[in-house]
Amino acid sequence: MQPFLYLAPLHGVTNRLFRRIYFRHFPGFDAAIAPFILATRSAGSQASHFKDLAPREEPGPRLVPQLLGNEASAFVATAAVLADLGYDEVDWNLGCPFPVVANKRRGSGLLPFPELVASFLDEACARSRLPVSVKLRLGRRDPGEILELMPILNAHPLARVILHPRLGVQMYRGEVDLEGFARAAGLCAHELVYNGDIRDEAGFARLRATFPGIREWMLGRGAIADPFLPARLKGSDPGTRRTEALLAFHDELYAGYRGILHGPAHVLDKMKEVWGYLGASFPNSGHLLGRISQARTIEAYERAVRRLFSAPRG
Repeated sequence: MQPFLYLAPLHGVTNRLFRRIYFRHFPGFDAAIAPFILATRSAGSQASHFKDLAPREEPGPRLVPQLLGNEASAFVATAAVLADLGYDEVDWNLGCPFPVVANKRRGSGLLPFPELVASFLDEACARSRLPVSVKLRLGRRDPGEILELMPILNAHPLARVILHPRLGVQMYRGEVDLEGFARAAGLCAHELVYNGDIRDEAGFARLRATFPGIREWMLGRGAIADPFLPARLKGSDPGTRRTEALLAFHDELYAGYRGILHGPAHVLDKMKEVWGYLGASFPNSGHLLGRISQARTIEAYERAVRRLFSAPRG
């Protein structure tokens, strides 16, 4: 059976423009979780709040919006707007590791407080017009936190649970905790999605062998570093015209950002953020990638990109 693949939400990267262009150039994903927006009681009066989600995506992988917040009433109000926009599921972000979020008891900052999670889900699942899924980590500081949370998750009618087996305080550093994931998987009554450090076929094969009961998988950084990876994970041959495909993707994304962002500095910052991942597709090209990261003008950036794509591949 082929794996079901989700594109992970990378805040600031996998936005609406990126998703549309990425999916047009690179196959393999079945669905995507959008980067979070804040849950707010006044969501209905803030059209700009949904600019990454409305109107609905062009034909492509199914998209699930994600909400960040710790007030169930705000979650329910925002989910109602998403239902009106035509979405059929909403995900609760219970895993964001960034201190500016977690210190406000949002994202992974809620993981040490199972009673607050239970209270939130009681209201959100009862009142939301959309089925609710949850994306979370093993804990904020202690991997045992997931063990206390799992009975709470099991007690609610969740669409699925997406688990990144790191702690919030780890951010994205260190190794994923596969033993922690296995303990959580043994307790989870819902469809469980694995998320974390899927970078190549060999590693993915090991994960599938380790967790044969997992049917759905999420990858983010690995799929941007190597956009051909999702197709390969499904056994498809991406062909040999890698450089041409990457150039076409880059050029369309670059043109898209130049059309919607204000000023060259903003465009350069956004493209350099993408290159922070995509550069891995150009091994042994560190000096050329360095010219991209050091570019201070549009002209310098374009020269650096041309040099990278025209350089012979070893």
